[in-house]
Amino acid sequence: MASAIVNGIVKSKIINSENIYLYDKNPTQYTKFPDGCKSVDSITKACENANYIFLSVKPQNIKEVLAEIKEMSSGNKVFVSICAGITISSIESTLGRVKIVRTMPNTPLLIGHGVTALCRNNEVTDKEFSFVTSLFASSGFTTELNEDKINAITAVTSSSPAYIYYFIKSMLEGASRLGLEDDNLLEMICKTFIGSATMVMKDDRNVDELIRMVKSPNGTTEKALNVLEENNILETICKAMKSCVDRAEELTKLN
Repeated sequence: MASAIVNGIVKSKIINSENIYLYDKNPTQYTKFPDGCKSVDSITKACENANYIFLSVKPQNIKEVLAEIKEMSSGNKVFVSICAGITISSIESTLGRVKIVRTMPNTPLLIGHGVTALCRNNEVTDKEFSFVTSLFASSGFTTELNEDKINAITAVTSSSPAYIYYFIKSMLEGASRLGLEDDNLLEMICKTFIGSATMVMKDDRNVDELIRMVKSPNGTTEKALNVLEENNILETICKAMKSCVDRAEELTKLN
């Protein structure tokens, strides 16, 4: 996710790569970042050189990282977290009343079609928040949410690309069982997703009306939808999303 964010920033020319400092315990990760970014040999050196510090670590490791950078948290630095389940208050409990922006991005940032939800504490100025938002907007859509909605949005935008990949995988398997082996099959399925989603966004009709457009009475689509309804797929998806949020809440309590 960090490389997706940085690549978007550099491509948009908001910040030049030579003004971006990287630190990772695994130096092989640096190959994922644009040429010109400066890798350093300690997390404190990265923080010394940065006005905006991105915390891109697993939630389970955040306490360790915050302890390492605690001495660097004074001054006017803005800390930007992309850690699932990690609240602003939990970061403040270690760093104190510093400037914190909490974000929840998703992996399509890699191709410039990401979705990122953001919130902030009262220390962050409007100008600073606008700047952080612009960094994510360089790779997609952004929206500001109250922090109490961030765990919920994780299930809607951050984890959901995996649901969609799973559905595409399932359709590929279904096509194989039907004897379809066209080299363009994956592209056809993906473009059907893109076209359908575009219609939802641009057509004046709501989702139910669009379904009815495709579903002729007693036709092929109705038979397919009947199977989905009989297997309670809508409820299954809702349960999966709830499970996602529950895990985010667990991570919040752990920290």
